[in-house]
Amino acid sequence: MTEAILKIDAEMNTESGAKANPKGSATEVELREYCRGLRSEYEVNRRVLLVQIPQFLLESFSPAIARKKGYYAFPPTGLQYLYQAVQGKSRQGRDIEVRILDLNLEVLKRAWQEDDFDCGRWTEILEQQLAEFDPFVVGISCMYDSGIGSLIRMLELLRKKGRSVVMAGGVIATYEWENLLERELCHFVVRGEGENKLNYLLDNLYGNDSESSPTGGIGFKVSGSEPRILAGEDRVEPVGDLICSYDEVPVEEYCRYGSLNPFSRMAGLDDKPFAAIQMNRGCRGNCSFCSVRDFMGPRVRFRDVETVLAEMEFLVEKRGVRHFEWLDDDLLFHKPEFKQLLRVIIERQWPISWSANNGLLAKSIDAELMELMRDSGCIGFKIGIETGNAEMLRQTRKPATLEMFRQACGIINGYPEIFVGGNFMVGFPGERFGQMLDSFRFFRELNLDWGAFTMCQAIRGATAFSEFDDYFATQIKSGENVKNFIPTRQSSRGELGVSGGVKKGLEIFAIDPQSVPGEDQVKEVWFTFNLLGNFIWNKNLQPGGQTMKFIGWVEMAQVAYPDNPYMNLFLGMAYQIEGDREQAQRCLERARQSVQTDYWRERFSEFGLHEVLNNFPENRDKVFGVMERLRENVDEFVTE
Repeated sequence: MTEAILKIDAEMNTESGAKANPKGSATEVELREYCRGLRSEYEVNRRVLLVQIPQFLLESFSPAIARKKGYYAFPPTGLQYLYQAVQGKSRQGRDIEVRILDLNLEVLKRAWQEDDFDCGRWTEILEQQLAEFDPFVVGISCMYDSGIGSLIRMLELLRKKGRSVVMAGGVIATYEWENLLERELCHFVVRGEGENKLNYLLDNLYGNDSESSPTGGIGFKVSGSEPRILAGEDRVEPVGDLICSYDEVPVEEYCRYGSLNPFSRMAGLDDKPFAAIQMNRGCRGNCSFCSVRDFMGPRVRFRDVETVLAEMEFLVEKRGVRHFEWLDDDLLFHKPEFKQLLRVIIERQWPISWSANNGLLAKSIDAELMELMRDSGCIGFKIGIETGNAEMLRQTRKPATLEMFRQACGIINGYPEIFVGGNFMVGFPGERFGQMLDSFRFFRELNLDWGAFTMCQAIRGATAFSEFDDYFATQIKSGENVKNFIPTRQSSRGELGVSGGVKKGLEIFAIDPQSVPGEDQVKEVWFTFNLLGNFIWNKNLQPGGQTMKFIGWVEMAQVAYPDNPYMNLFLGMAYQIEGDREQAQRCLERARQSVQTDYWRERFSEFGLHEVLNNFPENRDKVFGVMERLRENVDEFVTE
C-alpha cells in the first residue's frame, strides 16, 4: 500500500468531512416559538405525508420508454427510514399516522395505464392525495438534480394551497436551504440525515416540546427575518429494519412499471418483485467529486447482520422479492460482516439474485469474497474506478491506486459467471483530454465486461465544485439547466445534442492531449469511448468471450434507448455468434429502421458501421472477422 493510500486511510475517521455550522444560527427557543405559531395558523391533525418526487427529467420523459420499463423505479428507501423513525416514536405513545407517496412510481403507473398520458399533469396525483389525506405536515425528499424542477413546482403548489406545514429534505434541500427558505417555499429544511430531525420537529409541532433532544441542522424562517438554522451536528445510527414501512410501500408493484438498473432487468424475473437493501450508511472515501461524506459524515455505520437478514427474509418469504440491489456507497467497509451475511444467504438457499451497481471499492476485493458473492446469487456489480490517470486519482482523492485496480480485476476476471463493469467519468474540472484517454486505455487493459462511462456532474457538497455557486444558483432559481450524467438521457430519442465546432467520432483522438475540452466536446468524447470500448472492443464479442453476458446486459440496457441502432447492430452480431439467426435478423431489422435519421446516418459514417449494416455477417466466423476489421480501423487512432 502506498504512502498516499495510508494517509487517506488514516483520515477516514476524522471529522474532515463534517459541515461547519452555517451562518444564521438559531436557538431551540426560537424554533419552539415558530412551531407554536404554526400550530395556531394551521389546522392541526395527526396526519403526516412523506413524498418522493419523480426521479427522472420530466422534460425528456417518454411514455414509450416507460412502457418498456426503461426508467428507474427505486422504492423510497430514505422515506422508509423516516417512516420507521416516526412510527417508533408513535409506538412509545405519540399517535401519528404517516403515509408515503412515491410520485415516481405513480407517474410510471399513469404512463402504463393511460395511452394519452401527459407527464406535465403529474401534480394532479399529489393534489388528489392531499385532498383525500389532508395532512397537517408534508415532507418532500429530493436527492438528485433531475428532481429540482419537480421539487420547486411541488413546494410552490403546497404553499399556495396553504393547508400544511411543509418540510424539504434530501441532498438538494441540504445545500440550498437558504434559497428555499428565502423564497418561502417551505417552512422547514432538514439538512443531512433526517430521522432525528423529523422526530424533533414533529414533537415541537404537536406541542410535545420535551419529548426529543435538540437536533442541529433544521432550518426555518420567521416572517421578516433571515433564514435561521439550529447549529450542531446530528449523525444517525441506522438500527432496526424497515419491515413495517412496507405497509406503505407496495414493493410488488415496482417491477411492473420500471427497473432498478439493467441488472434487475437481466435477472430474468419477468414480473417478480425486486427490492433495494442497505447494510452500511456512509463511505470511507472522501472523493472530491462526491458529497456522500459531507452529507452523511465521515463514519461508516452499519446495521447488524441479523437485522438485515430479517428484512431480507420478510421480503423474500412474505412479499415474494426475488432480486435485491444494494444501495450502499461502501458495501464492503465491514467486510467480515458482509461475508457472514452472504454465508447465511447461501445456507438458506433463498431463490434470489442480487447486484451492486453503485460500485465496490477495489481494495476490498479478494478471492473468498468473490466465491461467496457468486454462490449467494450475485449476478453483477460495478467497481468504482472513475479515472485511469494516476494524477487524476490523486487529485480526486480516490482511495486507490492503478495497481490496486489491476490486482482486483485480476481476481474478478477469475469469476466469469459474474458480470462486472467499471465506473468511469470524463470531464472532471480541469481534466485534460490526455487524462481522459488514459481512462479509456485503462479500461481496455482491465478487461472487464463493461465500462460505465459517464460525464462528471457538478454536485452540491463536493469539494471539486466549490466554485460552481452561479451554476447551482441558476438551477435552484429556475429548475432548469439540469443535466444527466448520461448525456443521451436528456433526449427522449437518445440523441446527443451538441453545438458545431467540436470533433466527433474518431476525430476526437486528434484533440490536443494537453487541452481541457469544453462540455460539448466532452459529450462527444463520452460517446466515442462508449461505442469503442463497450461494443467494438468488447471482450465478449471476441473468440473465447462469453457472448451471452454481452447479450444479457445490452438487451436490458437498450430498453432505455429503443431508437439506438448501433446497440441493435452489435446485438445482432452477438446473436449470430450464438447461432440464433432469428434473433440476429430481428436486431438487424431494428437497426436498419432506426438508422434512417440524419443523426444516426452521420453517426454510423463516423465509425464505418454502414458497411456492416449493409453486409451483415452470415455466421460466427464472419462476425469475428468483421469485429477484427472494425478494431483495426480504429486502433491506429487510439494506440499511443
